[in-house]
Amino acid sequence: MSKHKLEPGSLLIAPPSMPDPRFQDRVLLLVQHETTGSVAFTLNKPTDYVINDILDEIGVDGNLPFPLYWGGPVKSSAVWMLHDSDWTLERSVEVNADWSMTSSHEMFHHLCDGDTPRRFRFLHGISTWGPGQLEGEIRGEHPWSPSSSWLIAPNPGSDWVLECPEEHLWEQAMEVAKDQFVADLL
Repeated sequence: MSKHKLEPGSLLIAPPSMPDPRFQDRVLLLVQHETTGSVAFTLNKPTDYVINDILDEIGVDGNLPFPLYWGGPVKSSAVWMLHDSDWTLERSVEVNADWSMTSSHEMFHHLCDGDTPRRFRFLHGISTWGPGQLEGEIRGEHPWSPSSSWLIAPNPGSDWVLECPEEHLWEQAMEVAKDQFVADLL
């Protein structure tokens, strides 16, 4: 098992032998980790949509050409904005000192008015694990194995994650976590 502690802001990195095809070559940001379960967003799976595609549907008038990413297979109709913690609204939830997340109509209005965070990413859907499930996957419990379980990178901060082009994020994150991967194979 990884020597790194699971905590909000950590990256979960799919190893090369990830058994779940939805997460192959993916990097997730852990946004909640409690005894009741865990929640994460997939950071490097863009969709073919931009936020403008949903504005009419939610009754917002404006121009927001920002890409929409696939955050995970659960609650796929929910749109979240993951952003640096310097920018918050009433309904923003702090992940840790570097990250916050917001999901409200209010965020779209603020963005249309030019009030934006320095760094942000829009995602639809989340990934979730029940109590102890993520820890079991990381330990390599069946059907997982040590070589196919998540690798962990401690909180790298919003600058690195959101400035790295999504097509290179997995390779860069693997570089950070390669010591775990090699250790798990021995």
